[in-house]
Amino acid sequence: MKNGYSKIIIGIIVLGWMLFAAVCWHSVAEIHYLKSFFPTQFSVQDAFYASAIELIKIIIIALPIVVIMATGLNLLGKSKKD
Repeated sequence: MKNGYSKIIIGIIVLGWMLFAAVCWHSVAEIHYLKSFFPTQFSVQDAFYASAIELIKIIIIALPIVVIMATGLNLLGKSKKD
């Protein structure tokens, strides 16, 4: 693969990591928002359920990002062999 394609793929992988980090950051911020919104009513069990819901949201949103990054890494690995 040409050097230009490798730079594009690396850029896509870096962008994927940035998007993945943004999704995780948003989920943590949302849990903190819920905690501040219901300070006396937010129990440990509620925090657990909120975390579980946020984890499911992260998996659903980030799965395509991870697949794209894995494909890019696979293409980079194949280009090194050629």
